[in-house]
Amino acid sequence: MRIIEWNCQGAFRHKNKEILELKPDILIVPECEREYNLRFGRLTPKPNDFIWYGDSNKKGIAIFSYSTYKFRLLKDFNPNFRYIVPLEVTDGATSFLLFAVWAMDNKQNPLARYIGQVWNAVNYYQTILQENSILIGDFNSNQIWDEKGRVGNHTDVVNYLKQLEIESLYHKQFDEEHGKESLKTFFMYRNIEKPYHIDYVFASNNIIRNGYKLTLETSEKWIDKSDHVPLILDVKPFQSKIGFQDTYADIVKRNFKYMSALTREKFANELTNLESLAKSLDKEVNNRYNLTKLISSVETLKHIDKLVGHLKQNGC
Repeated sequence: MRIIEWNCQGAFRHKNKEILELKPDILIVPECEREYNLRFGRLTPKPNDFIWYGDSNKKGIAIFSYSTYKFRLLKDFNPNFRYIVPLEVTDGATSFLLFAVWAMDNKQNPLARYIGQVWNAVNYYQTILQENSILIGDFNSNQIWDEKGRVGNHTDVVNYLKQLEIESLYHKQFDEEHGKESLKTFFMYRNIEKPYHIDYVFASNNIIRNGYKLTLETSEKWIDKSDHVPLILDVKPFQSKIGFQDTYADIVKRNFKYMSALTREKFANELTNLESLAKSLDKEVNNRYNLTKLISSVETLKHIDKLVGHLKQNGC
């Protein structure tokens, strides 16, 4: 299986020929226009499956399948963490989790911008990240910027994922430390004199053990098209199945399971109400108000539980 990630810097419909010549089974493209603008069959070869998420018709994150793999957006998806999109990828026999990442600015909450957004997302999705997972995309981050104010920095994210047995494939393959990468993925203003490493692939250890090869394309070939170069991940075939139910009721159950006994006791009524709301959502279609309420309430209770944990650690 070949997965390619490339931030195309917009106008993918005019740039797709070269990237598709690399024969991706799955292609993740940050800063890609939406389906209407791509004009499948005319300006962009039609994929076998496709998901796009974004706020602007001109720029979002797109996931293409040019193989037998199909995508399903998980019900766990929390749009507060844009653009970090959790998908189940399956070919029928095998299924795994793919998190397509384009870490964005956040003008409403500057502390949760870029890697802060990723930090919040991996904490929110912790109950499913312990499955066969691949996180891939433009993280807009590097350890060299750890000192910048964020709710969680680059090192925090790396360490947290490592606790879940998920590691950066580049750093495993090339045996380099974060912040000291010899190969670069981004060239600011398309200037080869301003290189940075900000695109990553993280994967579960069982995927790593099964065998992979990560290739970074060179700036010489791509600098006229984008300020990023493609990342090419070749993964040996593996057998896996998603080990959870993709229902709202299961989302609530999974998240409450990880909360402390004290939180569950103090908010017993709220938990019961959310369980009932989740079960009703599994029977409804597109009740956006109740869905937003459920996601927001689960997120709030998880935050409260974290604060309760901090208080207990401090002897309160």
